[in-house]
Amino acid sequence: MAGIDLIIFDFDGVLVDSETMGCQIWSDVFAKHGMTVSAQDIMEKYTGKTGTLICSLVEQEYGYHIPEGFLDEVNETTESIMAKELKTVAGVLETMPVLPVPICIASGSRPKRLNMCLDVTGLRRFFPPQTVFSSHFVKNGKPAPDLFFYASDKMGVPAENCLVIEDSSSGIIGAKAAGMKVFGFVGASHCTPERGRQLTESGAELLFNDFTQLPKLLKA
Repeated sequence: MAGIDLIIFDFDGVLVDSETMGCQIWSDVFAKHGMTVSAQDIMEKYTGKTGTLICSLVEQEYGYHIPEGFLDEVNETTESIMAKELKTVAGVLETMPVLPVPICIASGSRPKRLNMCLDVTGLRRFFPPQTVFSSHFVKNGKPAPDLFFYASDKMGVPAENCLVIEDSSSGIIGAKAAGMKVFGFVGASHCTPERGRQLTESGAELLFNDFTQLPKLLKA
């Protein structure tokens, strides 16, 4: 693909197959505090958003009061489980070395979890710290474009020369708002045909479900 000088990857649901696991953890912690929010609802409504925003939206939509320390509990539980069970998406580890342009990560995850996941999955060798960007570094997380602008600025590549790979509508919307090209990835375990339709409606230029096909898509 002409004019692409940087690929910006979302993390959860793109590089690591974490969304199903993560949504169940959220649902379980809600249940522990007497709140009923299904993993399916979390998947459909809140993937790609920061934990702080998820808590705020749940309070607005369900009428619950999120207790102090709730988000810390979610984060600690997530980190504990993912340290033992997290795996990369199929095809990621073999595809990273053959990509023809620089790469980086722009994720809604907090830096501590992001870095732990990079270490336990073997992805760290492809993403040194200076190429890993969290929405905690900017004022507004996805679907705002702030994180994408931040990543492109730090990597020294104009927004119009960036390609974003996302699995959530909020990420697609944010990337488009930043003026970047964006592909929707639908190859992780949480992806359904409905997810694909949502990504297309949000502005994804194409969908793909096999990570090893990315180099060919870049040449098309």
